[in-house]
Amino acid sequence: MSLKPNNLLPLLSYFEECHEGDLLSLTQWLDKAIYMFHYLSTDIFSEIERQNVCHVLMELKEAVLKIHVEQNNCA
Repeated sequence: MSLKPNNLLPLLSYFEECHEGDLLSLTQWLDKAIYMFHYLSTDIFSEIERQNVCHVLMELKEAVLKIHVEQNNCA
């Protein structure tokens, strides 16, 4: 299954509704989530699971920051 821009509309709606279009707000929440993951008990997630989840969140954060930078460069 390949993603099309229209498939991302719910994600765009989330940005608008929950972060008022402020992508930096989303990155701050992602930073907090990554930080909190490091303090979860190892009974909940193994070390490798924790690393993998943090990696996914960091990749998402980097993608959002790239969009933010590109928006500001075009403005």
